[in-house]
Amino acid sequence: MLENENIEFKEMYTENIYKEIVAFLNSCSGTIYIGYDDNGNLIGLENAKKIEEKIANGISQKIVPDCSIFVSINNNVLNGKEFIVVNVNKGINVYSLKDKGVLKGTYIRNGSCSVPATEETVKQMIIKNSNLSFETSISKVQQLTFLYIKKAFDEINVDIMNENIMKNLFLLDKNNHYTNLALLLSDQNPYSVKIASYTSMEKTNFLDRKEFQGSLLEIYDKVVDYLKLNSATYGLIDGTIRKDIDEYPEFILREITLNSLIHRDYSTVTSNIINIYKNDGIEFISYGSLYGNITIDDILAGLSATRNPHLQSVFMRIKRVEAIGSGLRRVNSYYKSKDLNFSVNALPCSFIVWLPKITMKLKLDINDEQLIVDYIKDHGEITRKNAEQLIGKEKTTTAGILNSMVEKNILVKEGNGPSTKYIIP
Repeated sequence: MLENENIEFKEMYTENIYKEIVAFLNSCSGTIYIGYDDNGNLIGLENAKKIEEKIANGISQKIVPDCSIFVSINNNVLNGKEFIVVNVNKGINVYSLKDKGVLKGTYIRNGSCSVPATEETVKQMIIKNSNLSFETSISKVQQLTFLYIKKAFDEINVDIMNENIMKNLFLLDKNNHYTNLALLLSDQNPYSVKIASYTSMEKTNFLDRKEFQGSLLEIYDKVVDYLKLNSATYGLIDGTIRKDIDEYPEFILREITLNSLIHRDYSTVTSNIINIYKNDGIEFISYGSLYGNITIDDILAGLSATRNPHLQSVFMRIKRVEAIGSGLRRVNSYYKSKDLNFSVNALPCSFIVWLPKITMKLKLDINDEQLIVDYIKDHGEITRKNAEQLIGKEKTTTAGILNSMVEKNILVKEGNGPSTKYIIP
């Protein structure tokens, strides 16, 4: 018998036993053997009866709320050696050590270990056990208007102001009070998105700052438009066909912006942050870490755990959300195809997504060079002005490409000034 998620060995009684009991109460049923070493060998106890009484008293005094109904303590003897077995059933509440409080004293099982639950996990446990959710709780603000989102629902021929529809969408409770979901979608929504733009990640050269407010739908639309305006487009020539390549494809900007709004934690009024680094990439920071027991690998594999399912449902109704769980996986696959490092990072109280800037410089230069060579093969020579028109580049950029080709002995430069031409050696 070895330690695992459901079995814990203790050589002797220590105060740590209450941490183990709390972890089993919060996570899964388990058994604690006191009088066994870490390898599961019985070593025995002295004064087992006294220890049994101490544990019983400690459970009632040190763990909150009362969990005595879920814990049984038995004094046993095997081969003349006494030991204690503490059987713990999973409780129906969130349990913690009284002296540490719920945020620091709540433990859960992680494999064969009992570890402190993160603040985010504690919040989720409380919500799950109380059958409450932020979305369906009554909003503190009841004077709400829905001018912006009404336009989106009008487009799909749905009257968002209809009482029954509002209740079906969880914007109204059974007593006709606006919910927090209604608050998020209203024109009075208190949450915002702040965008700062810098030249590079050193943040030494500040370029611009914006804050977007209003209905979450309005924020989404305006943020995506702003990010598109700050995304350059490259002209890639493949043979005789010119293709436009965006630094940040629109579907990626939409998906990551939507993800940061739908899945964030709205229990605290704070702004989402977007940092644009012109030379490097875009960083999205949203409040609230991972939800449920899902991991980053799970998300990138296509699994989904939604903190705000009714909000997601509304965005699906107005056709802003496509297939659930596919978004980040699509983005990840796209960047993999470009050999770029898209990353997702979950911190205790925030979720961070990094979009690397897509640069086509190397690929463009190679295709530009080939296009110039093909032109010379057909025409015998090329001027800088001909090359500029051919590859769709500015004068300075075109001159740089031609000079580079000369240095690499791909071309030979003949003449000077306006009469300069380039030929294949």
